[in-house]
Amino acid sequence: MRKINRLLYILGLILFLISVIPLLQITREIVTGWLIEHQYTIHHVYTEEDGFPTHIDVQEITVNDRHIKIVEEQTGKKANLTPFDIDEGVEAGDIVKIHLYVSGKEVTKADEIWLSNRDIGGRYFSWLDILKVNKQIAIIQRLTDDDVELNYSKWKIIWVDEKGDILEEKISYQKRAKHPLAVRLITFSGTSLIPIGYHSDVLTGYPSIFFPLIYPIVTGTAGFILWISAIIYRKKHRY
Repeated sequence: MRKINRLLYILGLILFLISVIPLLQITREIVTGWLIEHQYTIHHVYTEEDGFPTHIDVQEITVNDRHIKIVEEQTGKKANLTPFDIDEGVEAGDIVKIHLYVSGKEVTKADEIWLSNRDIGGRYFSWLDILKVNKQIAIIQRLTDDDVELNYSKWKIIWVDEKGDILEEKISYQKRAKHPLAVRLITFSGTSLIPIGYHSDVLTGYPSIFFPLIYPIVTGTAGFILWISAIIYRKKHRY
């Protein structure tokens, strides 16, 4: 019985140790998401004719009595064809510099984006969106193109508060853990291209029975129970 208990102790400890890191990562992602959802109300400012809020697809819009204008500066360059462009058989979009104006004042440096020729998502889809966050306005723009690896992706967020004051925030994928609200806005706006997590991408993959159900939830729980049970048995029998 002592050998069996020792084996259960070792097995439980191994299962728990190999599961604890992803369990902590999953817990951190869930808790961070819960806190964001309960502190902030986030909406698209642009609404289609059918009343459905969606990604910005106009060049001028008024939000909170602030007139926001998008001005496109032609560069003469064409974007690379994306897999979605190829699938839909559309031509490559223009590369333009985007000038952002709030109440007639340019609020940030003009950066390039790739315009879309696809029918889905809108002219600025995956590059630019305008959101309402509680009582503030957030203009989200991706700064790196479609060919850049996610690990090197960058964004900027232009905040417009109730008084009309402007604040610019820069975010990189590598340092996103310092900006959980920004991560939520980037994913909500579609400018992330693919889902990203607040601290890690442990929950962004397609869930299956194996992950995260069997590993790490079942393995972690079973390992902890076996480990603790073996410790309790050992203390009771004093050997």
